[in-house]
Amino acid sequence: ATALDTRRERRAAYRRRGQPAGGAPRVTLPIIGIIKRDLDDSPVRITPFLRDVDDLVQAGADIIAFDGTLRPRPEQREALLARIQHHGRLAMADCSSLEDGLYCQHLGCDFIGTTLSGYTNGETPCEPDLALVHALSSAGCRVIAEGRYNTPAQAAQALSQGAWAVTVGSAITRIEHICQWYCQALQAEAHHEYAGH
Repeated sequence: ATALDTRRERRAAYRRRGQPAGGAPRVTLPIIGIIKRDLDDSPVRITPFLRDVDDLVQAGADIIAFDGTLRPRPEQREALLARIQHHGRLAMADCSSLEDGLYCQHLGCDFIGTTLSGYTNGETPCEPDLALVHALSSAGCRVIAEGRYNTPAQAAQALSQGAWAVTVGSAITRIEHICQWYCQALQAEAHHEYAGH
């Protein structure tokens, strides 16, 4: 689920992995479509192929998200964007850095997502990348904050840093993550209490 705030009105969008065979369920919200793949020759997972764009259009996506990072890939970012625009859809570049985001904005992407910040190299942090949200929004990007937004307070912080929208994923859709967060917090408190006695 994605909550969009444009200061004057509130809207919501539905982000769904592509299902070309059955199509996406039609709701009154804009649908952000992605197809995730695990490739042997590229770390890019999000909508890596032109045919993925075609399938997402067929499935009913209004906005098509693709990996906007500068990493080895089967199809170039420019080609993916051109295919999205050819179909008359809006494009969202899932980025990992300010450099990625500014490049994709320059290409003409409608939205820049912070989706891949913290996931392309090194250890993944626990907190969302609010500094990247601020930097991209200050540069004039229409930012969709995404990645580790696990509480309403974090989502509100993203809006205060200039995000146009916030995607909330695992905090809503993956019960095993929610259970793990509770367990970790309770175990840490129990350890603290035990150590104090």
